[in-house]
Amino acid sequence: MKIFLDMVGCRLNQAEIDAMAIDLVNRGAEVVSDPALADSIIVNTCCVTAKASADSRKMIRHYKNNYSAKVVGTGCWVSVARPEADEISDLSYLNDQKELIPEFLLQSPADTVLELQHKPKLGHRNRTRGFVKVQDGCNNACSFCLTTIARGPSTSTSTDKVLERVRQLESMNVKEIVLTGVQLGSWGKDLQPKSRLSILLEYLLERSQIERIRFSSIEPWDIDQNLANLLNHPRILPHLHIPLQSGSDWILKAMHRPVSQERFLQTLAMVRQTSPNTAITTDVISGFPGETDELFEESFKFIQECHFSSGHVFSFSPMPGTLANQMENRIQPAVIKARTSRLLAHFSEQEKIFKNQKIGQTAYVLFESKKILPNGTFYRGFSEDYQIVVCPSDENLMNQIRSVVLVGLDENGDLIGDLVTKNRS
Repeated sequence: MKIFLDMVGCRLNQAEIDAMAIDLVNRGAEVVSDPALADSIIVNTCCVTAKASADSRKMIRHYKNNYSAKVVGTGCWVSVARPEADEISDLSYLNDQKELIPEFLLQSPADTVLELQHKPKLGHRNRTRGFVKVQDGCNNACSFCLTTIARGPSTSTSTDKVLERVRQLESMNVKEIVLTGVQLGSWGKDLQPKSRLSILLEYLLERSQIERIRFSSIEPWDIDQNLANLLNHPRILPHLHIPLQSGSDWILKAMHRPVSQERFLQTLAMVRQTSPNTAITTDVISGFPGETDELFEESFKFIQECHFSSGHVFSFSPMPGTLANQMENRIQPAVIKARTSRLLAHFSEQEKIFKNQKIGQTAYVLFESKKILPNGTFYRGFSEDYQIVVCPSDENLMNQIRSVVLVGLDENGDLIGDLVTKNRS
């Protein structure tokens, strides 16, 4: 059977389709990078925002209307909107059924002896990095989020299973892994005995040879000194994506987020004092119910004070089933749009400043794509602190970690690198 996989949403969804692709191949299926070749198409959906839910529906309908393959829906949107998912998909599976999809589709056992030489290709979703799901669910109850409903309480993957997945990717010549979860930093809190993310990292560093380990998003209250210390390890990549969501204590309380301005600044100070080269990015929601002009200005001033290297901005969109959907004092769309534009302009300027400060420095880049242009062949990859770097080269740099000197910015605002050393790997 030929199967195509696609997704909407976060790195956790990416990790899940990566793992599903490997499981499908182990059971004898062929994972294809063109949906026109597929017998079945699996879509891993998202409901983190109203737009993500709409995109999930749109993607399923697109494959259903334009291809002859059987369309299988799964993931968070399917889990919170099962009747509609059943209506527009050929088959639909809840989050807690997701890992069984390969067995359901193929009716064949996995061949655990099969050793893959390379990761299965996932079309435009293909990455040289390997995404490793170490945790699922969430015990928080942020008032704007459906995750607890879609994925349930926080559960941790055992250290042995995480290591097995890492070694599997390592055997496929993967150079970098990204640890993912709904609430990554809560890993270990449900285990007996309780553990923490820093202990998992130390376990992986001791027992695997994977060259680079990166984190996905991690909440501020889950960052401790032990984790900050590990950011100085040569195999742990110095980048943290720490969601703020609002710089107003009043709005944070309305969001039911267990953090304050003071605590957030303490976390930033600890990380920067311990590991000064760590890049810190964030998420912010614009126009949450009750966000007056004064509260927005307070939030904006705090965001400026944090000196993030970049950030994502989400315009508030009410999600049925959340507490925020029931809140009064909604903000007018035009006001939300203006605030979002202002935040985006700030983060764009911060990103330019951060990148310009890196010019003249040396970075190690994992290259994962190439483009042939009239003026030469260019490779694109990510530095240790998650900056896009473009490098001209006549050598094949795909899936190689190479040392480059950062010499400027291109027309897209990406860093330009000049190759300076031999291949590390």
